[in-house]
Amino acid sequence: MKRYFFLIIIVISLFISDCLIPGKIIAGNYADYAVRAEFIQKKAAPGDIITLRLSFEIPAGFKLSDNPEIKGLKNFDILNKNNRANGIEIDMFVDSMEDINLPGLEIYVYDQDGKQKTLKSNPAVLAVEPLIKVKPAENLLRPIKELISTEYGIKRILLLVLAAVLIILVIIAIYFIFKYLQRRKSDLKVPAQVPYLKALNRIDELVAPGIPDGREGKAFCFILSEILREYIGAIRNFNALEMTTHEIAGLVKNKRDIQLLNLLKRIDLVKFADAFMSKTAFEEQVSLSLEYINRTKPKEV
Repeated sequence: MKRYFFLIIIVISLFISDCLIPGKIIAGNYADYAVRAEFIQKKAAPGDIITLRLSFEIPAGFKLSDNPEIKGLKNFDILNKNNRANGIEIDMFVDSMEDINLPGLEIYVYDQDGKQKTLKSNPAVLAVEPLIKVKPAENLLRPIKELISTEYGIKRILLLVLAAVLIILVIIAIYFIFKYLQRRKSDLKVPAQVPYLKALNRIDELVAPGIPDGREGKAFCFILSEILREYIGAIRNFNALEMTTHEIAGLVKNKRDIQLLNLLKRIDLVKFADAFMSKTAFEEQVSLSLEYINRTKPKEV
């Protein structure tokens, strides 16, 4: 009986140890520690900056590099990595309208001899919702009896319809007269410069004195952001100069426009968060701006 009793005690001990340490899997001479991956935000919208938190314990004798190597983030737009006491926080840019499906990640740590150890994480999902929501129930067709009362008779309904048609015709006539008068006035003035030429000329003027370096480029970023906002507003027919980058993200659907949001977000970090950007990075922003303008200008040009 004593033998069976000790055997039961050993089995229970092993079961409890597995429950208390679910992430520990013995591999060779070291333990493979699990990484808990979770998004701080509960949901996001296109154009947002979200934070991924990776919580884990570093095995004894190993350490994390200043810029840790993380496998599995190749298809994500990473803005920043911050090493914390018990893990890493990663700032990411939402450049898609689809939900973010984060696969299992692999984090590499190293001992003093350069020996590599892999820490694995769980998958995670973050819902991405559009800024403009439409409730399907509000778009359902209502019965015609709720829209037109049957108490007035056919004649009165026809009179109402005729009056509505006349009002619409008057409004259309006034609109075309107004446009005609505006066109005559504009013909007397110097024709306005087309949006893409104006944007290209302004960028040439901006870079003519030279590309800044470091924190001296804050004014440079303000002007470049204004040029890009004015251009996208002109070709997409909305006042982007009076809107935040977050508001612009709710209006654009074109893939190239969404890529431009990434550029505007990086510029915003320098404008408002005093982020550091090297001269090479400034040159890259200018190159991406010119590429976007050239790809979205009229095809016949």
